[in-house]
Amino acid sequence: MKKEILLIVNPCSGKGKVSKYIPQICDNLEKQGYELEVIYTSKNNNGEEIIKSYIRYVDSVVVCGGDGTLNEVINGIVKCYKKIDVTFIPFGTTNDYAKTVKMPKNHFKLSKKLPKYKELGVDIGKFNNSYFYYVAAFGIFTKISYTTDYKEKNKWGKLAYYKKGIKELKKMKSYHTTIVTDNEIIKDEFIYGSITNSISIGGFRWFKRNDVKINDGLFELVLIKKPKNFLGFLKIVFSVLRNKYDQKNIYCLKTKHLQIDFDEKVDWTLDGEYGGSEKHVLIENNKNKIDLLVPNDNCF
Repeated sequence: MKKEILLIVNPCSGKGKVSKYIPQICDNLEKQGYELEVIYTSKNNNGEEIIKSYIRYVDSVVVCGGDGTLNEVINGIVKCYKKIDVTFIPFGTTNDYAKTVKMPKNHFKLSKKLPKYKELGVDIGKFNNSYFYYVAAFGIFTKISYTTDYKEKNKWGKLAYYKKGIKELKKMKSYHTTIVTDNEIIKDEFIYGSITNSISIGGFRWFKRNDVKINDGLFELVLIKKPKNFLGFLKIVFSVLRNKYDQKNIYCLKTKHLQIDFDEKVDWTLDGEYGGSEKHVLIENNKNKIDLLVPNDNCF
């Protein structure tokens, strides 16, 4: 019996040119014996809604899009309480998670080699009543991914983010935060915080590859304190770029559970998309919650 694959495509990804790749991707998968159902996302028919409609009829899901599209699909799978293989062809602007799981950048490689991919259980984060697979973050620069106009992203790629980032610097704000982890309570003024399961966030490499394991049941927590002046901010930037975190300015630790409380509502991003404005947040690592198809070391 042929395996049935649901191919979910975000038509805005790949600088708006993803559709031209789909016929070849479909042809490659069909030649390997798969039956395909191709569905395009839209404003009223996002990845989560598509999964809820089709998950009973397919064996695997392949996402053609960016980090946000994969977030929608994973939310749909988790909320349907059904184990199903999922993988993705990275067409986004930053493709942070693709770097973590060593997903090939060539848009046709997965569709030619899918039977040789291995199944890997990966951790999923629960954020209040939503889910994320690689990052939940607040503070400076975190709005860039979902507030940058998609036409600008399609035209300029990462440069559109950098342009937006310069404007964000002028609006740098700190948040009085209380955080309870598995082992300690942290109280301080922070300009940034992220709970992640990825070596890359926002297009920048935050961790060395051996520092992050995507199925160990733990998140990497990074909290950046409010700097005293611009020179202090530059020291923090250089620390991040070198992946060497000075504990005087940056908290960096691992934890399974978090409780985060602010004095006011704070905007969050989940996997690059708007995650709501929250004053109280509960985060939990769900170990090996999703089965992800990833390349074998000798696959290419």
